[in-house]
Order: sequence, then C-alpha cells, then structure tokens
Amino acid sequence: MTPMNPNPNRLEDRLRQALRREEPPDRFAASVLNRVAQNSIARDAQKQSWLSVFSQPLVRWAAFTFVSICLIAEGLHYRNQQHERAQGETAKQQLMLALRIAGSKLQLAKEKVNEINTNRPESQPGNRTPRSRS
Repeated sequence: MTPMNPNPNRLEDRLRQALRREEPPDRFAASVLNRVAQNSIARDAQKQSWLSVFSQPLVRWAAFTFVSICLIAEGLHYRNQQHERAQGETAKQQLMLALRIAGSKLQLAKEKVNEINTNRPESQPGNRTPRSRS
C-alpha cells in the first residue's frame, strides 16, 4: 500500500474491466466495410477531379505553353553560360600569352643589365678621384 493509492487492487480491477473482451455490435463489420468503400470512392473522385483539370483543352495548351517556355528559357540560359565560359577561356589564354611575353622581355632586360655590369670596369678603391668641395 502506498499513501497515494490505498487499494492497489482497485486500480487493477478497473483496468481489467476497461480492457475486457467484448463482442462487437451487430453489423459492425458491414459498417466498417461501408465506410472504407465510401472513403475510397471519395479519394477516387478527388483524383479524377485533379486529373480532369487537364482534360480541358485550354488548360492543356496553357500547360504545354508553360513547359515550352521553360525549356526555351533554360536552353538560352545554358547557351549564355557556354558563351561566357568560352570567353573566359579565351581571356585566360590571352593572359597566359601576355605573361609569357612579359617574362621573356624581363629575361632579355635582365641579360642586358648583366651584360652592361660585366663590361663596365669596376671602380677600384685606390682609383677614386676626390670630389672637389665647393
């Protein structure tokens, strides 16, 4: 016994009574099958009403037009992307060529500077001419 429930058997008795097996009323199975049939008919009617929308010529043509416009727009978008990609590749090739040319020109300039430095007589510390102070 607990202070909350002075008679635990009473609770068990109530549960047994609530969960005891009972015979279904007469025509229970027939009423359930009838309700299931009505629900399936209602669902079929809803499906037919949804599909019947496309049986009207105006709706069919509108849907066809919409799909056609979407396909054309996507085709144009794809073509535009391909064109932009081709332009980007061309710009990349031009940039690489410009960098190669600039690199070769810098290499030539470096060689000329090195050539000038090697041909120039180096100033020796004893050969310096004193600067005149004015």
